[in-house]
Amino acid sequence: MTLRKKKFNLKALLLGAFSFLLISYIFYLPYKVVLVSTINSLNDQQLVLAKQAALGIMDFFHHYEKALVRMARSPHIITLDDMGKSLLEELYLVNQDEIRAITRVDATGHILFTFPYDQHAIGKDISGQEHNRKIIETHEPVVSEVFTAVQGYETLAYAIPVFDEGKYVGSLGILIPFEAISQKYLAGIVLGDDGYAWMLSQTGVELYCPVPGHVGKTIWQTSSRFPSVIDMAKKMMQGKQGRTVYIYDRVRGNETEVIKKHAVYYPVKLPGTFWSLVVATPESESLNAVRDFGKWWLAIFGGVVVALLVLLQAFLRFQRSAAEERNRLVTQEKLLEENRLFSRFMNNAHIPIVMVHVDGKIEFVNKKFQEIYGYTLDDIGTMKEWFARAYPDKELQEEVALSWREKLQEAIASGDAVTFKERAITCKDGSVRDVVFSYTLIDDRIVIILNDKTERNRIKQKEQELFQRQARTKKMEALGLMAGGVAHDLNNILSGIVSYPEVILMQLPEKSKLRGPIKTIHQSGLRAAAVVADLLTIVRGVARTRETYDLNMLILEYFDSPEFKKLKSLHPDVSFETRFGPDHLLISCSGLHIKKCLMNLITNAAESFGKKGSGNVVVATRRQGADEINNSDLHIHGEYAVVSVSDTGAGIPEKDLEHIFEPFYTKKIMGKSGTGLGLAVVWNTVEDHNGTITVNSTEKGTTFELFFPVSEALIEHKEKSAGPDDFRGCGEDILVVDDESLQRDIASHLLSLLGYSVHAVSSGEEAVRYLQDKSVHLVLLDMIMGPNMNGVETYKEIVKIHPGQKAIIASGFSKNRDVQQAIELGAGGFIKKPYSIELLGKTIKEELEN
Repeated sequence: MTLRKKKFNLKALLLGAFSFLLISYIFYLPYKVVLVSTINSLNDQQLVLAKQAALGIMDFFHHYEKALVRMARSPHIITLDDMGKSLLEELYLVNQDEIRAITRVDATGHILFTFPYDQHAIGKDISGQEHNRKIIETHEPVVSEVFTAVQGYETLAYAIPVFDEGKYVGSLGILIPFEAISQKYLAGIVLGDDGYAWMLSQTGVELYCPVPGHVGKTIWQTSSRFPSVIDMAKKMMQGKQGRTVYIYDRVRGNETEVIKKHAVYYPVKLPGTFWSLVVATPESESLNAVRDFGKWWLAIFGGVVVALLVLLQAFLRFQRSAAEERNRLVTQEKLLEENRLFSRFMNNAHIPIVMVHVDGKIEFVNKKFQEIYGYTLDDIGTMKEWFARAYPDKELQEEVALSWREKLQEAIASGDAVTFKERAITCKDGSVRDVVFSYTLIDDRIVIILNDKTERNRIKQKEQELFQRQARTKKMEALGLMAGGVAHDLNNILSGIVSYPEVILMQLPEKSKLRGPIKTIHQSGLRAAAVVADLLTIVRGVARTRETYDLNMLILEYFDSPEFKKLKSLHPDVSFETRFGPDHLLISCSGLHIKKCLMNLITNAAESFGKKGSGNVVVATRRQGADEINNSDLHIHGEYAVVSVSDTGAGIPEKDLEHIFEPFYTKKIMGKSGTGLGLAVVWNTVEDHNGTITVNSTEKGTTFELFFPVSEALIEHKEKSAGPDDFRGCGEDILVVDDESLQRDIASHLLSLLGYSVHAVSSGEEAVRYLQDKSVHLVLLDMIMGPNMNGVETYKEIVKIHPGQKAIIASGFSKNRDVQQAIELGAGGFIKKPYSIELLGKTIKEELEN
C-alpha cells in the first residue's frame, strides 16, 4: 500500500512537474512573440527616420551641387572677373541662411576671392587642407571632414572643380555650418525620452551626437570600452547598412548605468566621401509596455500555478479551454500594442499626416500637420470644413471637393495609393503653401500624407530669377562690347561738332545770321554725346563720384530746368504735380544721373497719353523702411527714399512689361521720339545706387517706384559757378598728347583761346622725348593711344623724368581702371570727351591752382 502510494505520489509529482513546465512554456511563448514584434516595429520606425534624414541630407548637398556646377561653368567664374565676383556674392546672399562663405581657389590651392570679403585671405595657400589637397589630386567634387571654424562653430566645406576647356584651373567651394544640417535633419529625431540619432564620418569621427563631449572625437576615443559599438562602427565605415544591438553607458547626473540599445545604421552618400547615420533607442524604454505586459502575465501565471497546486485534476480537465483563452489574450494584447506603436509613429512622424473616415469625418491630425499648417482637429472636424478653410475661393473649393470624391472612389475600387496634383493651400495664419497629397485606403480609413513643396518651389523660383539675371547680364555684356568698340572713336568725332561751334560762337558778332545754324550744330553734337553717354551708363555703370543730395531738391531742380519747360510746352494739356513727404530724403548719388532718370520717366509719362493729350502726371516721395517693402531685390537693410512717377495714361501692355528695361526696346519711332535707351538708363542707374525699381501698370495708368538707400551724411556746400574770366590762363605751358590729329587741333585751339602756351604731340613716345629736355606746367593726356604706349604707361614714364608732373586725363570712355591708376600715380583729374571750353578751362585751372 505504501509502495503504491509512493508510486502514485511520484506519478502525480512527475505529472505536476511536466504540467508546470508545459504551462511555463505556454506563458513564455506569447511574451516572446510580443517582445520580438515590439523590437521589429521599433527598428522599422528607426529605419524610416534614418532613411528620411539621409535622403534629406543628400538632397541638401544635391541642391548646392547643381548651383555650384552651373556657377563653375560660367566664363566669369573661370576667369574670375568683376561679374564673376558679383555672381559669387549674389549666390551667397541668396543662401546666407545656410552657408557662411563662398570661395574661389586657383589650381595650386591659393585663394583668389572669398565672400564675405576678407582682404587678408586673398592669396592665402590652403592646399594643405585635406579636402583641397584631395580635389587638386582627383579633380572631383569633395565634402570635407567637419572642423571647428575660427568663430567657434562646427562647419564643413563643399568644393567642386573648375575647368577651362577641359583644363583644371581651381575649385569653387562653400562653407556650410554643420548646425544647418544637424538641426534640420538630425536634432528632430527623438524617440521617447532617450532615443536619438548620431552620425559618424567615413574616418570614424563623430559628426553629431547629443551626448556632451562626443562631437569631433573618433569612435575609438568615445567607445573603446564597448566592443559592440566598435563592431558596428567598422561596418558603418565600410558604407554598410543594418540593424544591431549594442551596450553603452547612460549618464544621468552622478549616476552611470550600462544599458542595451537597439539601433539601425544607414549610409549618407556624399561627393568624395560618405557619412553613416545611427538611430538608437534604449531597450528598457522601447520595451516598457512589454514589461508591463510581462508583470501582468506573470501575475496570471502565478495564479494559475496556485490553482494548479490546489485543483490539479480540475485544471487538467479544462486544459484545452484554458489554452484557447490564453491564446486569445495574447492576440488581443499584441493588437493593442501594435495599435499603440502605430499611434505613436503617426503622431511623432516628421511629415504631416491626417486620418479620415470614408464618410468624411477627420479623426486624427499629427503634430507635424498642426505645426506647419496651424489647424487642429477642432478647426477641421470634417473634410467639408477643411475644404472651406484651405481653399477660400468657392470655385476652387468645389473643384477640389469633386476631385476628392473621384479619387476616393478610385482608391476604393483599386485598393492602391492615389496622389493628387500639387495645389496651393491656405494655412490658419493666412499664409499659402504648395502641397502634394497622397491617399492610402486602410479598411474604412484614409491615411493622407502631405508632401510640402513650398521650399522646393521657392528655391526653383530663385534659380529661375538667377538664370534671368544672368541672361540679362550676358545681354549687357554683348552691348558693352559694341559700345566699348565705338564710344572712343565716336566721342573723338563728336569733339569737333561740340567744340568748334563753341569757338566760332565766341568769335561771331551777336547779330550774325550764322549764330542760329551754328547753335543748331552745337546742340546736335551735345545730343549725340548724350546718347553715347547713355549707352556707356548702361554698359559701364554710373560714375563713382557721389555726393549727398536732397531727393526733393533734385526733383525741384528738374522741374525748373529748360528740358522740363520744353516738355511742358510740347504737352500743354498734361498737368504735372509734386507730392513730397514730410521728411528730408538725403541720398548719396550722382545728381546728374538721378535727374536723368526723372527726365526719362516724366517724359515717358507725358507721352503715354497719346493722341488724347490730356491727363495727370504725379511725382511723389516718401521715406520707407526695408522691412515694410515686399521686395527681395533690395541690397541694404534700413531706410529707403522712394520716388514714384505716376500717370493716368493708357498703361503698358503686359507682353511688353518684361522687356521695357532692355536697351533699344521701344514702342516709339526710333530716332524721332526716342532712342530706346531711356528706361535702360533708369534701371542701370538705380541698380548702381544699390536700389531697385518696380513698375505697376493697368489700363488706368502706370506707376514707377524707385528705391534709394537713405544717406545720413550732410549736404556739402556748393560753390557758385565761375565766370569765363575765372578759368583763363596766364601763358602757362601745356603739352597736349593725343594720337588723333583732330583732337590735338581742337585741344590746341581751345587752350590757345584760353590764354595758354600749347605744344602738341601724337604719341606717348613723343611726349616722353619732348619732356626729356623741357618742362611744362601741365600735360593734357589722352588715355587710349596706339599702337604702343597708352595714357597710363606714358604718365608712368613722365613722372620718372618730372616727379609730381601735373596732368589731366582725357578719354572718350567713362572712368576705368587705367584712368584710376593714372590718378593714383598723381594725375589731377579726368575730363570726358567731347568737352566744352568751359569744362576744359575749369578743370585745367583747378589742377594748376591745386
